[in-house]
Amino acid sequence: MDRRKATWDGYAILILALTTLLISVLVPYGYFSVFFSVLIIIYQVLLRIIFTGPSKRSAPFSDKEWNLVRSNNDGIDIYGFINYQDEPSDMVVFIHGWQSSSEKYTERMQIFRDRGFHTMAVDMRGHGMAPNALEWTAGKVIQDIKIILEEVDQELVKKIHFYGHSLGGFICIGMHHHRHSGWWKDNYGTLILESPMVAYSKILEQMSNRISFMLPLLKLWAVRGFNKIHPELGGELQWKDIDIPHWGSPKVPILLLQAENDTKLGRFHYDLLLKQELDIEAYLVQSLPHSRNRVNQERDEIIVKWIESRMI
Repeated sequence: MDRRKATWDGYAILILALTTLLISVLVPYGYFSVFFSVLIIIYQVLLRIIFTGPSKRSAPFSDKEWNLVRSNNDGIDIYGFINYQDEPSDMVVFIHGWQSSSEKYTERMQIFRDRGFHTMAVDMRGHGMAPNALEWTAGKVIQDIKIILEEVDQELVKKIHFYGHSLGGFICIGMHHHRHSGWWKDNYGTLILESPMVAYSKILEQMSNRISFMLPLLKLWAVRGFNKIHPELGGELQWKDIDIPHWGSPKVPILLLQAENDTKLGRFHYDLLLKQELDIEAYLVQSLPHSRNRVNQERDEIIVKWIESRMI
């Protein structure tokens, strides 16, 4: 069951407001309580912003060549879409970006399907067919993906490759942290990252642009919130742990496809990724936008070359 752990629900905030009103009326100098209540509400609003899910959805996946796969994580439905070849082969798993969905990957999945790969796409919480999350974190998405991967017919899969776009790249990288394990990690092939996000700290800085003076507090609150939402971490998560390399450090061959003019994330994440001691083959793709990129001839030709040289 999805429950709030770091933020209050509307009922709790209402109780606070009513209690404050009563104190301010019935208790001498009780109006001072209004000040503290306002601070608490501001704190809760900012936490809600940090852990809120997407404000809009892309269309859900609907291609009949891929079958719906469904699993469950503590009462929350997880949805994926899978197409098997007739014989055992490698599989490519696609993880989409923020406010996107598996449907956006249809044409890219077809590239791999046409070359004999099993293909699978997973909808993140709050995206596509997946239900909303009261408190959205990348850690929850990673757990969802690990669970739905158990629905895969492992006897048909030789190696498993991952393809992550934008936030999906951040998810794929995070799965390489030592705390995550599974059959998929033992059979890992290559990783394809398209205009990836690799550092959450930069995103929070951008979110707090208008209140940058509060950034130190926001960092503190974010880390506390992450640890409350993910008690399995034992309260040990630190600020550095939400950026590469502490977030995850893939020790596999990586194809990096970066939009040369990335109007969403810029070059910060690309440059940071290249500073890591990783096996990366990187391309700045001039014609590739960050979004609206379902089909791009320049990128797709690079993908085909990667398949032929590193995956087959």
